[in-house]
Amino acid sequence: MKRSEFFQGAVAALGTLTLSRNLKAEPRRHLFAEAEAQGEDALWRVVRDQFILDPDWTYLNFGGLGSMPLPVIRSYEEWSRVEERVPGAGYDEKTWNAVKVKLARLLGSSCRPEDLAFISSTTEGVNMILNGLPLKKGDEVITSSHEHICLKVALLNRMQRDGIVFRTFDPDLKKARGNVDRIASLVNPRTRLIFLSHLTCTYGQVFPVKDIAVLARDKGLWFALDGAQAPACVPFDLGEIGVDFYTSSTHKWMMAPKRTGFLYVRKEMLDVLRPFTVGAGSSEKAEMSTKEFVFKPTAARFEYGTQNEALYFALGSAIDFIEDIGLGRIQAYSRGLAEKFSAGLRDVPGAEVLSPEEAAFRSPMISFRIAGRDFLEVIKDLNKAHIRVRPVNEGGLNCIRVSFYINNEAADVEKILNALKKSA
Repeated sequence: MKRSEFFQGAVAALGTLTLSRNLKAEPRRHLFAEAEAQGEDALWRVVRDQFILDPDWTYLNFGGLGSMPLPVIRSYEEWSRVEERVPGAGYDEKTWNAVKVKLARLLGSSCRPEDLAFISSTTEGVNMILNGLPLKKGDEVITSSHEHICLKVALLNRMQRDGIVFRTFDPDLKKARGNVDRIASLVNPRTRLIFLSHLTCTYGQVFPVKDIAVLARDKGLWFALDGAQAPACVPFDLGEIGVDFYTSSTHKWMMAPKRTGFLYVRKEMLDVLRPFTVGAGSSEKAEMSTKEFVFKPTAARFEYGTQNEALYFALGSAIDFIEDIGLGRIQAYSRGLAEKFSAGLRDVPGAEVLSPEEAAFRSPMISFRIAGRDFLEVIKDLNKAHIRVRPVNEGGLNCIRVSFYINNEAADVEKILNALKKSA
């Protein structure tokens, strides 16, 4: 169902609408270029000015929840107005697919738009993968002990319902290759699937996913990744990984609205992964009289029902925002702040950095603990200093995680280091 003509007219009329919030003008590429001409510091000041985060707090948790910058907020509001002026059950396919092209470009030059489906969250994608694969009683899944609750709960649910088995390994934080060896040691004739995080929510560890993909292929196993933390955060090309299934939310580092995400299915796996929930939009043919049912020939078969397209069109604006600044520049900037913080922890009494030793497998998320201090008490001290971090309870690790992103600056690194020294 198409509404192209309506959307063209409605968007043209948006200039006459008054938005419900007093937002600053939407920045464009030239605004960043003008700031950059004055130096890097000027550029990042302009970028930080695009967020409405509470100025009394230092926000260090984009790895938990991102914040939409002003252009994305504006986009979502405007598209919502378009939808609500003339509600319709379909969506504008041209704009919808154009956002997929943008997303594919962000995910790497070898990623194909037709292999992507828009979904609501990583949690939905994880369940689509686990429930859509033909696993049966006794089949085994390998995962890590550092997984987010969305994967843990989905595995436990399928175990309880269908009798599958899962085996876990503790991540090797010294040598990335050690993770491949630990996974290999768990493979047996009953193993069917390797499913783990691309980038862990615990220590911000980037797994050697290409090497794991080779292992999976050699052993004849399916390979799936929970990519909630990786897109826009760390460099990778999704099509080059060799993964069969990949899912991610886009409300973290990508700064899109909450309840947006994507599912990637390698084209050879389309008929292996059965959609668990279907509806309008999933099929090319669905005839009750002839009992004909034909799925769409792309990952769009995993999309179904009435969509809130404003969410995904705003995702397109979030990608524009990233590209206007430069994806590589964003990643380098964020990583630089994280490395500065990690190095500074050496001067904090009792501080222990828990993130990987090999720099290539670290990320803008750094986890640590303070010897002799309960991590929740340390977090209370940081809250008193108006610094927002994330407790890491997964796997009984009981530590603290900080995420550095484009809303931050070098002064934020000094602020948290000074607060930790005072707390220690």
